[in-house]
Amino acid sequence: MINKKTKRIIISAICIFIIIYVIYVFISSVFDLNGVDTEVATQITATDSLYKDAIIVRDEKLVKNSTDGIISFSCDDGDKVAKNEKVADIYSSEDDVLNNNKLEDINSEITRLKKLSSIASNGDVGIDTVNSQINNSITELNSRIADKNFLDSENYVDDITYLITERMLVAGKNVDISSRLNDLKSQKQELQNTSNKAVGSVKASQAGCFVSSADGYESIYKYKNAKSMTITKYNKLLKQKPKKVSSDTIGKLVTRVNWYVICPISKEEALTLKSTNYDSITVNMPYASTSTIPASIESINQDKKGGDSILVLKCNYMNSELASVRKENVEICLKTYEGIRVNKDALHTDYVTKITEDSKGNQKTTKKKVQGVYVLYGNELQFKQVNIIYSGSDFVICDPSSDNTNLYNGETISLYDNIVVKGNDLKDGKIIN
Repeated sequence: MINKKTKRIIISAICIFIIIYVIYVFISSVFDLNGVDTEVATQITATDSLYKDAIIVRDEKLVKNSTDGIISFSCDDGDKVAKNEKVADIYSSEDDVLNNNKLEDINSEITRLKKLSSIASNGDVGIDTVNSQINNSITELNSRIADKNFLDSENYVDDITYLITERMLVAGKNVDISSRLNDLKSQKQELQNTSNKAVGSVKASQAGCFVSSADGYESIYKYKNAKSMTITKYNKLLKQKPKKVSSDTIGKLVTRVNWYVICPISKEEALTLKSTNYDSITVNMPYASTSTIPASIESINQDKKGGDSILVLKCNYMNSELASVRKENVEICLKTYEGIRVNKDALHTDYVTKITEDSKGNQKTTKKKVQGVYVLYGNELQFKQVNIIYSGSDFVICDPSSDNTNLYNGETISLYDNIVVKGNDLKDGKIIN
């Protein structure tokens, strides 16, 4: 029989144990004494970029018209034209312009319908070929819509409509083409009887890309001076106002394939660009174009030692959006890094082991202290070396290639590893409860 004194001692001991346990659980939950927080290793891409205000310099020649009337352009901005190729027609009235544009559309549709009639009679087109063309056109249409390029989208809708009709004919469906063809021919004849022909035309004086506008900087931003641009010359250019465009100017020709993006850079940026071999530079102009523009460094010009420089990038890609840009905010993408994202809080230093074997089969074990992370495999921590290829504000990108020469024992983290970002007393081989 337990006396009262012994009973009180036992009860007191139990109470003390419970209190200690509650305190332990509380401290463990707050300070995470035994547990760890992890993040799953994911793939990420980052880019070294410069964000600059830039000017665009092209070799440009103004296109002028001496005939009075209404201008109707024969090509779109950014289209390549040959020397003496027509770039515009001149009409006496707007009605004549509208009627002749409608005639062009009718002639184009007549040509397509005649081609469909030929397909229906010859049967020399396979249905798989047509299906492939339809799929490609739909893919291109979706791409144009995603890029908000709605002007080109209309052309792809017409192409898809034509291809669907072609597929029906190839599949043996009865499609009435003749009635539509006769109707178009009647419309064509009526327009030809009521419309006046062009009173003049404008031809390209030389080959190049046509642009149906001019901004007055064509003779100020001189192409021949682009490669040797300096900070002093650049600042003077920025202060100049555009020249007045004469009333007989209807556009311009970009006469050389290469054109330049020019912007100021700091002396630190200049040193980096000169000391690093960037082989895949691209330029983005988010406020002017959806296109990514391939570029290369043409020159880095410095006025005086230790001062800022001018970066001249050479480009040769052109489209309707880029044909008329002049002053733009640009993103210059120097290098892209792809690898596994690691939180900087996860980085530690610890020892990794390497086992080597000599020619006689004798094994040798060596250790080296390296930078790495702890990875949770089941309930055990393993320390893995990392090869950092990019550093951001709160994360790094690590190369997951195990054959990298920077790895001491050839082992590193992998995609979907559980990387420890928080924990106490971390060490290789520790068991986590």
